Amino acid sequence: MIKFTFIVTAIVLYSNLSFGQINLNVDASVSNLLRYGNGYEYSGNIRNAKEYFENLTDARLNVNGVIFGIRYEVSDPIEYGLNFVGIRKRYIEYNHEVGISLRAGDYWETISRGLSLNVFEDRPLGYDTGIDGVRVTYNKTFGKKNPFRLKAQLLGGDIEYSDYLDPDRIERYKVRGAYAEISPLKPITLGLNYIYSTGELPDQDVLTKVTSDVPEVNLSYTTQDFEFYISYAHKSSIISPNSIYTNSLTGLGDGIYSSLSYSFGNVGLTLDYKNYRFDITLPDNRSNTRPTRMLPYQNPPTAIKEHTSVLISRNPHVVDFNDEVGGQIDVAYVPSDKLSFNFNGSIASRHYQYTDTDTTANISYQRTERSGSFLPDLDDPFSPFWEFYLEGEYYASEKIYTKLAFARQSSTLYNQLNPLSSEKLFTSTIPVEFKYSIDEDYTIKFTGETQWVHNSIRISEDKNFTNQYLALSLQRSPNVTLTFSSEFTSDDEEPSGKNSWFLGEATYQINQSNTVGVSYGTERGGLKCTNGICRYVNPFSGFRLSVATQF
Repeated sequence: MIKFTFIVTAIVLYSNLSFGQINLNVDASVSNLLRYGNGYEYSGNIRNAKEYFENLTDARLNVNGVIFGIRYEVSDPIEYGLNFVGIRKRYIEYNHEVGISLRAGDYWETISRGLSLNVFEDRPLGYDTGIDGVRVTYNKTFGKKNPFRLKAQLLGGDIEYSDYLDPDRIERYKVRGAYAEISPLKPITLGLNYIYSTGELPDQDVLTKVTSDVPEVNLSYTTQDFEFYISYAHKSSIISPNSIYTNSLTGLGDGIYSSLSYSFGNVGLTLDYKNYRFDITLPDNRSNTRPTRMLPYQNPPTAIKEHTSVLISRNPHVVDFNDEVGGQIDVAYVPSDKLSFNFNGSIASRHYQYTDTDTTANISYQRTERSGSFLPDLDDPFSPFWEFYLEGEYYASEKIYTKLAFARQSSTLYNQLNPLSSEKLFTSTIPVEFKYSIDEDYTIKFTGETQWVHNSIRISEDKNFTNQYLALSLQRSPNVTLTFSSEFTSDDEEPSGKNSWFLGEATYQINQSNTVGVSYGTERGGLKCTNGICRYVNPFSGFRLSVATQF
């Protein structure tokens, strides 16, 4: 990579030589994010001291079109993940007007919608699947009257994936990829992608070697008010024999994602369909670390609604990309400039149910085939999920804004060994938001949410409880925001043993380049998800500070 960097730099500098002189155009930018927290983290009723200190400095230098980037990180101790001090990311990139882009070093990339490749970073979840290597892209449109667009890409590099649920467990992959996208006609785009990787996965003090191929084909048709997209990816993983897998093992899987969007007048309609079968396996083999599962560098669309509501987000649906079929419908209706409505409905389940065919004390599962496995099933053995959400927004005047919503969720986590112990969770949630602009400088915002919950696996006879969330914010434009929030529950089986949480937050924008945020109080914690990646965040009590600088 060092040789490649030297060659790119030399070519660019040479291209700017003019009669023995170099005309330098230099542009630089730096951003810095400091995060500090000190308090207590709760694991059930156990309280542990919690402190983290993280500082990320990202610098970018552009010299005659050659971009140099570097991130210096101090995470000691880190909030989530492994402690680190030093240069975490570095890259060099060059974009030429003929349509060629070259990048060496660290990068993230998403091919189409991510069925075969979608690597990204999410610091709040401690998740990073970035590639350290080389990426070469050619993107060019030929002709004006009947334009023909071509995009081609070659990439390669290494992924060091630290399991965000078990940071000490690190998987290493060498990835190679080739992508081609053509648009022979303006509304039509056809894409072909191929990803090849070799990986080493730690398992019981043994490295399991996995060789994978993931080809993908996708097609889109887009006009002014209509868009259709469909993609199919096939995964093949070969497990080399070792002390755990005495014989070579091949895992096959595939996935389909399709989306249709149509707008007419003041109505917008979107339909999503997913059929992910990247590693359908028996109920007693659904380990998150099995080597035949969907690869960490894949991350298809979730095809469910991502909520901003605090209480609705407490119980997100965790997408199983290895075995899930379903979809969603989203309708937006805007009758006037002041009034809008949104309806969303989603459904998902596993593909099959299983039966134990062994009459002894041993267990031997057998899959029950069904012809309609391309559609979700709401019977309990399929661990179904469904949700509908209705929201209305109204701008009563230039000073008054209101939002009212209703959500109903149902999910089942089927217990194959003891079906009567299956977890069935039903929630009904009503979020309300009200915003009032006192004058040009001051705005008050109130958020209130009430949630009714039924959980079938509660120990007590009463399976029902309620949650409430209240927040009041005062904003002084353009630089100060003060927020006080509280949360209450009637759940006597709350893991932390608490029934109320209070948090105060303040944000001050010193200028366009510097923002400071502080908070103090208690946070309930819970499951948090981004792009289908979910982790449980423990409750926290204490002080948090963030300082963001950019210049």
